[in-house]
Amino acid sequence: MTPTRLRMWPPLPPGVWLRRPARAAFPLEAPGSLLLRKARQALYFGIQGLGLRAGDEILLPAYHHGSEVEAFLRHGLTCRFYDLTPTLAPDADGLDRLLGSRTRALYLIHYLGFPQDAPAWRRWCRERGLLLIEDVAQGWLATVDGRPLGSFGDMAIFSFYKAVGVPEGGALVTSRPVTAAIEGRRGMPVKLLRQLASRHRAWLTSRSTLAAWLLGPGGSWRPSARSFRLGKIYAAPSGAIPYLLPRLLVPDPAAGRRRNYRILLADLASHVPPSLATLPDGASPYVFPIQTTDKPRLLQLLDDQRIDAVDFWRLAHPSLPAGPFPVTERLRGSIVGIPVHQALRPQDLERMAAVMRRWGARPRPSGRPP
Repeated sequence: MTPTRLRMWPPLPPGVWLRRPARAAFPLEAPGSLLLRKARQALYFGIQGLGLRAGDEILLPAYHHGSEVEAFLRHGLTCRFYDLTPTLAPDADGLDRLLGSRTRALYLIHYLGFPQDAPAWRRWCRERGLLLIEDVAQGWLATVDGRPLGSFGDMAIFSFYKAVGVPEGGALVTSRPVTAAIEGRRGMPVKLLRQLASRHRAWLTSRSTLAAWLLGPGGSWRPSARSFRLGKIYAAPSGAIPYLLPRLLVPDPAAGRRRNYRILLADLASHVPPSLATLPDGASPYVFPIQTTDKPRLLQLLDDQRIDAVDFWRLAHPSLPAGPFPVTERLRGSIVGIPVHQALRPQDLERMAAVMRRWGARPRPSGRPP
């Protein structure tokens, strides 16, 4: 019988359409919140709202996805790249060395749903007359001291489809009004129907070997340089997205992700980077990070076992200059993400842990570090 496939992103339960909506979470009903298809659109429009102009400089981490860099470059802005500390926080001393007369903002990424110290970085920016931009694309529903990520900055961007089972959805929150000529979509486009069906299918095939055999487990997802592109910037999200989002908030997705992260961490702590081996109470983990010296072999093993995995941010935007970014280079070369989402069952977590135990016990070529 065809085994089930464990997906990176949460699937869409078939009964969600009949659920009662939960109370909306930030930023869904925040003043000035703009719902879009993707977080990269939100950044593109938010830059305009902040009044940033060509030639202005942004302090942006060298450890990035690439689409955020593309959004700034589209507006003629200059990215001054900074490295991270071993805790994945910005290096304050390094940032101060990058400051210049045209520096306007600090771009802060909440990596893997682990909250940065947003209040401290807000103070740091205010002391230097800078704007704070929060990237919450991987951390929707995470908090710091009970306050939602994205509520500290002058602007914040969000991605919903990484956290719950919708196939698209992002948002912009900004302290200044933004006018975006979003092109509405009537009805439900065929492409979106296929995407919704794919998320429902992922729910069925992750729970039933019979469904996986009848429908096929589906292929794995791999990023490419094409994912840097901003895509259709002015396209609006489907009306299905605001309908589904509040119906996917019970039970609490962030609590489910923290539970699964702790279960995996109890078994696989030796595989996790030290900076991510302690889970803050307010985190909303995006993936479970595995650190390895042999990403290609591990990715192949996980694919063979029908476990989605992401070669996390291996590719930098082409505009990133050559180092020295030692922490960033180490992270790009070593991190593989496996699923941790709230729809995983105990047997799914054990299945992933068992694969990683076999990986840890495998024979290694002489001279290769563990």
